Amino acid sequence: MNVLWVKDNNIGHEKQARVLLEELSKQNKLDIDERSIKGIFPIYSYLNDVKEKYYDLVIGAGHKTYGLLLDTKKYQKNNCKAIAILAPTFKRDKFDIICSPIHDSNKLKDLNNVIYYEGSLSKVSLKETDNNIVMVAIGGKNKHYQFNEEHILSQIDHFISLNSNKYCYLFNSRRTPASFNERISSLVKNNSNIKFINFNKDPLTSFESILHKSSMKLITRDSVNMVYESLSSMGETYLIDMEAKKNDGKVVKIIDKLINEKKVGFIDCEDIIAGISKMKLSKQNAYNEVFAEVEKLAFEINKVI
Repeated sequence: MNVLWVKDNNIGHEKQARVLLEELSKQNKLDIDERSIKGIFPIYSYLNDVKEKYYDLVIGAGHKTYGLLLDTKKYQKNNCKAIAILAPTFKRDKFDIICSPIHDSNKLKDLNNVIYYEGSLSKVSLKETDNNIVMVAIGGKNKHYQFNEEHILSQIDHFISLNSNKYCYLFNSRRTPASFNERISSLVKNNSNIKFINFNKDPLTSFESILHKSSMKLITRDSVNMVYESLSSMGETYLIDMEAKKNDGKVVKIIDKLINEKKVGFIDCEDIIAGISKMKLSKQNAYNEVFAEVEKLAFEINKVI
């Protein structure tokens, strides 16, 4: 099966498309042609040398890819399928399949070409974790939560103290403020049991491989992708306490739902007196199953393609 994967250079979008294609390749022999969008503005964007090629499937994630998927399909045979990951805002009925997170279902009412999944598509891992390894994943400034450096750092310090006899990996991201990176560097400076993986300086250490090994994972609330990556593997997932900017925001609602249903644990920061709080780990349900949304989605897509 010849596949055109249209990429928009957004790491989160490309991760979701990649894991879906990997899952589809388990049941189909896929010859994947990867193309990145050319041009700065969506209206002037284009792909080199695709009209002359034959594809069975064209797929992409993110707003910039959708128009190009449909344009490319026009030049293909009738059985070519166009698959949009996430929620297109135009010509939704022209796609053969829309793979959408269920929290966007209100945008896709009255369509019969939508397959829903929960959260974010992530690689599923059932590998046993290493009880001697834990990790922390740090996002950064965003429109959903306050990134209070002092408050976040104190929780990371608390988590490390609870696991002082284990090896801890700390990962930042491209959104993590430089000032916070410096504070993390100071925190780990004299501790041989902690390794800081700076996204900007150490891209070779695999976030995914450490995630799958870690028995406990502490994650900031601002990244839905990182949270669901963690929930799609073994081990316990905990969320760092962060103040929401808007309680009715989409991401905040997703995180609150996970907490209320005990699908994730969290650091509970109970105020004793003004400016002083007591921290404790509130655990997730021990009987939760690993999230396998990408497997469910691929199963449904295989019925169509």
